[in-house]
Amino acid sequence: MKGKRVLVISLTVIFLLLLLLFLVLDKGEVKFRKNEKEFLFGNFSGTNVSFIKIFFRDYYERDKVFDYTTFKSNDCWYVSYSNIVDRIDQKLGNFMANILSDIEKIDTLTNELPSDAIDTFGISKPNAIITFDIGKKTNKIIVGNLTPTKDYYYSVVNDNTNTFYLIYAYKIDNLLKYPYEMRDKNILTKEWTTNIISIEYRPLNSDQEFLFTNRNRNWYSIKPSEKEIDSIYIENSFLKDLRSINISVFVDDKKARSELLKNTPKGYIKLHNFTNTFVLQVLKVENTNIYCYDPQRDLVFGIDYESSYYLFSSPFEKFLKVTNK
Repeated sequence: MKGKRVLVISLTVIFLLLLLLFLVLDKGEVKFRKNEKEFLFGNFSGTNVSFIKIFFRDYYERDKVFDYTTFKSNDCWYVSYSNIVDRIDQKLGNFMANILSDIEKIDTLTNELPSDAIDTFGISKPNAIITFDIGKKTNKIIVGNLTPTKDYYYSVVNDNTNTFYLIYAYKIDNLLKYPYEMRDKNILTKEWTTNIISIEYRPLNSDQEFLFTNRNRNWYSIKPSEKEIDSIYIENSFLKDLRSINISVFVDDKKARSELLKNTPKGYIKLHNFTNTFVLQVLKVENTNIYCYDPQRDLVFGIDYESSYYLFSSPFEKFLKVTNK
């Protein structure tokens, strides 16, 4: 019995020691895993970024380069390239700024570097150069080659070639977008999702003009006649479908743009809220595209014919309430 008691006590002591050791090691490991990120440019918010200038080589055509700038004006993001200045999707602009604020200092390479490190790491002919501001301070990332594992880029910060950094490849790749793909293909901005107080509308190839007004969420016609109209159709069909239209082609060629702008508008839609007016003019209708002009963006573009023709050709009867006789 005494031997069994000693064995039980010994096993209990060993168990307690192992448990204590496990807790100590576990706490140490958890503490290590929870170390805060060390950010390459310090702790800042994407809201502090007002411009991002990007140069990068095409992934496939290595001799082809892109050089453009995204910038923020009145809390709205724009892209500027090849004499084109246009807005981009605001979520995209904020996303890119937030990536810059989340670039970590993964590793630094300062010792035992190859004698031609600038060439070996691809800094002499970089894949990309990203310049941006934090407040009033300008920073630069020179992006070289991928590491052998393809997980990181060798990089240099603010032209200091004495120190090389490893930066997550996916974060850099999410910044390197083709400028023409960044342009906002939405016709309407967020301000037109609510609070539309009136609509002016002239259908295609018609001299008849409509004026609808929103009174406490009920829609009424002022022109061509005064009467209550179908508020559900206005909100859940007409305006909803208008908000969902995407641009299918931008007309940037000067000659093509000029030719389209010579046309007298064949129809238009005007939206009014408490402070602004949005105007969309129809310039030309083809089998596949309806070409429009947005004077707010000074932009000529095409939208899909099949999905949008009815929006620009609805007769007055389409907006009337269906009443049961």
